[in-house]
Amino acid sequence: MENNNLDIKFLLLEKLNLIEELSFIEAKRHEFETNDIVTATRIITLIQNGIVTPSLLGKKLNISRQAIHKSINNLCEKGYLCLDDETSNKKNKQINITKKGNELLACRKEVMSKVEKTIKRNIGESEFTKLKELLSKKWD
Repeated sequence: MENNNLDIKFLLLEKLNLIEELSFIEAKRHEFETNDIVTATRIITLIQNGIVTPSLLGKKLNISRQAIHKSINNLCEKGYLCLDDETSNKKNKQINITKKGNELLACRKEVMSKVEKTIKRNIGESEFTKLKELLSKKWD
């Protein structure tokens, strides 16, 4: 099948699946649950980049308030996150990454480094640079 006839969603999903397969392999090697390397790192990466309240996370991930709270509580139970009272308003909770959460992020970073090296090797440095530039552009 020629890739020219495939739509962009299929092509992107195909590549994402490859990245996730490599992620699962690394997760096992680092003794993380395979599902955590994909699902938990999405949330933890957003928190690391300044999205630190449940409502902002839910909006960014386009999931319900109940679903994000369930995910956050699950990640707290696993030791990746902790909830702390905000200093200005005790009703609001701030999400913080634990040491274990940072270890998961380090594993993710290692995975992505390996993935990017593989892509560079397969498509070439200049094509890889173009790909990252294109994906970095605003689409909306």
